[in-house]
Amino acid sequence: MAFMNKQITFLILALLFALLSIPIIGKKYEGFTNLTPGLFPTSVDVPLLHEYPLKKNLGVSKNGYENNYSYYPVFGSSYGQFTNNVKYWATPDNGECSPAEFCGGLYNDKKIDPVKTPNPIPFSSPKLRVNFYGSHKLICPDNEYE
Repeated sequence: MAFMNKQITFLILALLFALLSIPIIGKKYEGFTNLTPGLFPTSVDVPLLHEYPLKKNLGVSKNGYENNYSYYPVFGSSYGQFTNNVKYWATPDNGECSPAEFCGGLYNDKKIDPVKTPNPIPFSSPKLRVNFYGSHKLICPDNEYE
C-alpha cells in the first residue's frame, strides 16, 4: 500500500511539474526559424558567395582530388606558431569538396588585403596601454537615458 502511495505521489508531482513548465517551454521555436532568407532577385540570380569574383562559365570544374589538395591549408610545424586557421580566404574552395568537381567551378581567386595589426609600443612609452598596444583616452558620453 505504501508503494502505491509513493507511485501516486510521484505521478501527481510529475504532472504538476509538466503543467507548470508548459508556459516556460511552450514559446520555443525550431532552430532554423530565426534565419533570415536571402533577398529575392539576388538569391536567385547570383551564387551564395557573390563577394568572390565569379568565373565566366559557371558550373562544375574538371578538378579531381589530386588538383584540390593545394587549396587545403597545411602549415609545417615550427616555432612560428602557425595554424591551419585561415582568416582571409582567397577562394571559398578549401580543397575538401565532395565530389571534387565542385571545387573551382564557380569562383575565381579574390585579392586579399589583410588588416595590418598595429605596432606594439615599448614599455617605456607614456601612451595608454591596452595589453601590448597603445590606445587613446576614453571619454565617456553623457548618459542620455536618465
